[in-house]
Amino acid sequence: MPHPYLPRPLTRMAARHRSAALTTAGVMTVAITIAAQWPAWSTTPFPAALNVFVSLTFVLTGLLLLDEDALDSVSSAFVLGGVLWTASWAATWEAGPSAVISSFAYTHFWVCLGWGVLRYPTGRLHDTGERVLLGTAVAVIPVGNLVLIALSRPESFGYDPGVWWYGSAIGLGVFDAVVHTLDALTLVVVVAFGVAIARRHRRASALERRTLGPVALGMLAAFTMAAVVNLFVYYPQGAEIDPIFIPMELALFAIPVAFAVAAVRRHLARARIAQLLSGLSTPPTPAAVREVLRAAVGDGGAELYLWMPERGFHVDADGLPAVPPAAGGTQLALPVRTTAGAPLAVLSAHSSLERDRDLVEVALNASAIALENARLHAMVTAQVDAVRATRTRLVEAGLAERRRIERDLHDGAQQRLLALSARLGLAREQSTDQATVAALEGAREDLRAALAELRGLARGIHPPVLSESGLKAALENVTEALPVEVDLDVPEDRFDTTLETTAYYTVSEALANTVKHADASHVRVTVRLFEEQFLIQVTDNGKGGATISDGGGIAGLGDRVRALGGEFTLSSPERSGTRLTASIPWSGGVEGDG
Repeated sequence: MPHPYLPRPLTRMAARHRSAALTTAGVMTVAITIAAQWPAWSTTPFPAALNVFVSLTFVLTGLLLLDEDALDSVSSAFVLGGVLWTASWAATWEAGPSAVISSFAYTHFWVCLGWGVLRYPTGRLHDTGERVLLGTAVAVIPVGNLVLIALSRPESFGYDPGVWWYGSAIGLGVFDAVVHTLDALTLVVVVAFGVAIARRHRRASALERRTLGPVALGMLAAFTMAAVVNLFVYYPQGAEIDPIFIPMELALFAIPVAFAVAAVRRHLARARIAQLLSGLSTPPTPAAVREVLRAAVGDGGAELYLWMPERGFHVDADGLPAVPPAAGGTQLALPVRTTAGAPLAVLSAHSSLERDRDLVEVALNASAIALENARLHAMVTAQVDAVRATRTRLVEAGLAERRRIERDLHDGAQQRLLALSARLGLAREQSTDQATVAALEGAREDLRAALAELRGLARGIHPPVLSESGLKAALENVTEALPVEVDLDVPEDRFDTTLETTAYYTVSEALANTVKHADASHVRVTVRLFEEQFLIQVTDNGKGGATISDGGGIAGLGDRVRALGGEFTLSSPERSGTRLTASIPWSGGVEGDG
């Protein structure tokens, strides 16, 4: 990506020839660092070699951080830090301005390092306290160093008296007081840096800690070591590298390694997002996508609000209408859009994730398609639920109409016919004419036949015993007159009227088909309420071969069961009997249950 402080053609060329650019930068860093401390190679090769590795890893890490979003300033700090660390060892030449250059580079190196770490991983300072800390560090370390040089001679710091130096010595007591004051202030700055980093780590989200943790540990180790070394040696000096710098070099080497570990963790976080999304159920549900996003961004309290364009409002992951909280305070509201750019959802998460917004947006972009599918699934499910509810209401309305017709027949037509029969009987007793008596007897016989047909019609529409005594009693009435042995395994309990009526007609239709077509000698009827499912099963030992034909009675029963959200199956292999099974979801228990 383009770097704000480098010419665009240079960054483009570096991006196009990445390997060559890194190799060139590495070779140049190694060569310059070897040259900068050339006098030390013959006497102290090990610490000199460590210096080469420190400068090389800082420069290469800085260049690699160019790939990370919002880390331009951190990248610059690391590249500049590598250069300053190389220049710090110019003091080994003990000639010309090497001592001044070394002290200038050494003190600026630490401020540059602190500046880069404080801007990690968002690329900016977070608050006024961090700005004050950085300003204080500049005043105490580089500026204090310039003051010290102005108040001293080179031999005060162990440099050769012949090197170029712009300062003049002052009284030893005053000089010692200035040195001790700067040492104390430097220690305070180091402690303040440690507190700032610890506070940053404590306030970081779980996702941010994955990357900030290694960097914080490496930085604290290096700063602590620098403070300890500063008590014994102020700057690099002389043709030999003091062994006391070796622990510091090792600690500094850990910083770019920590950044590399952090970069790997960020890449692993992206890979984890892809892995989590690949494990989503098919089709994905909003609740499942929410759980994936919570795991991906490390925020267990994150909420997802889907925009439902047809309904004109948001729903939460459980499908309930909800209003996304406004961004601000401790809340971060991130919109998610479809591939066409239309509003899709809003993710509400803790505001600490703002510092890892790039990873959060990666997670949101990766989950956008799953969210679109989840929203589509939710919309289809809602439509299916609406259709199912409508079909259930139609079934219930049909059953209610049957009961009304049965009551009208019983209370109206049947009662009128019974009254007419009584009148005919009275007229017959009062009549003396034989022809009239015969005509009245014939009329009463016709009336009795009409009443019997009317009662049969009423029972077919809705048997009164079903309403009065329940499913088992109604089925016992049905099976009494059948020319086949029937075992009824039906509970005495009362259930919802719709459920009882559906079960009654399902069993009655199945028994009628058995008698007509199965040539069965035995039928078993089982009704059970099992784990919120109302199970109905009719099994015979007939010849089998039954099928469901369009418009047939069995097909009608299947439609009625499915209208209540149930399942209907028919198994009827040739010469192996028939088994009809209906399963209807039911969570209402039995009538009278508490």
